[in-house]
Amino acid sequence: MQERLQKIIAARGYTSRRKAEELILAGRVKVNGIVINKLGEKINDDAKIEINNRELIKSEKKYYFLFNKPRLVLTTLKDPKQRPTVADYFKNEKVRLFPVGRLDYDVSGALLMTNDGEFANFVMHPKYEIQKTYLALCNGNVSKHQINNLMKGVVIDDDYKTKAINAKLVKYNVEDDESIIELTIAEGRKHHVKKMLIAADIYLKKLKRTTIEHLQIADVPLGKYRSLTAHEVKQLYGLFAQYKSKK
Repeated sequence: MQERLQKIIAARGYTSRRKAEELILAGRVKVNGIVINKLGEKINDDAKIEINNRELIKSEKKYYFLFNKPRLVLTTLKDPKQRPTVADYFKNEKVRLFPVGRLDYDVSGALLMTNDGEFANFVMHPKYEIQKTYLALCNGNVSKHQINNLMKGVVIDDDYKTKAINAKLVKYNVEDDESIIELTIAEGRKHHVKKMLIAADIYLKKLKRTTIEHLQIADVPLGKYRSLTAHEVKQLYGLFAQYKSKK
């Protein structure tokens, strides 16, 4: 049976399909000893695949973790500048794990880690509209007008209009002149929430992602992680099935 190369890489648990495409275009993938550097190539699912000259062995068991990422940790597996990465927190796991999507270096909170490339692909893909909730510590007293602007929609990246599914003021601290606001989005452009707050004239001081769909990090200490239950994984895959059934 033949499948697209990036799909087979994801199925073998190396990375997401999107990241696999980047590796292919960078000329870092070989199939049966031949470099493949363009997308769309179909290969046999039992073909020998090498990434960075190391053979890719299929991982039979799938792992899913919810990680409470600290600030100043990169959502990547390696960093040439030797800064802390999410991989540093999973050294005791015997399987190669990769992050599902990204969380900015200076943002803390909920991040999924897995070796299931197809799972990562649909959770990351904007068309499936996976909801993510954030708490933002902001300077000053955020007004109802500013909150309403987030709900009505703001323009980021010059001409892209985006809006929060929900947004509310959680708390205003008079003494420190700081507000905490909560907002939920179903998109994920680079620095998406930060850009939304700038567009609403809100000065962000610190950002934390608290929830990915039904998964909350309230019970996961900072810098720690837990396995997803079978039910939680099924719930996420259920969102994928719901989307497919509407088509």
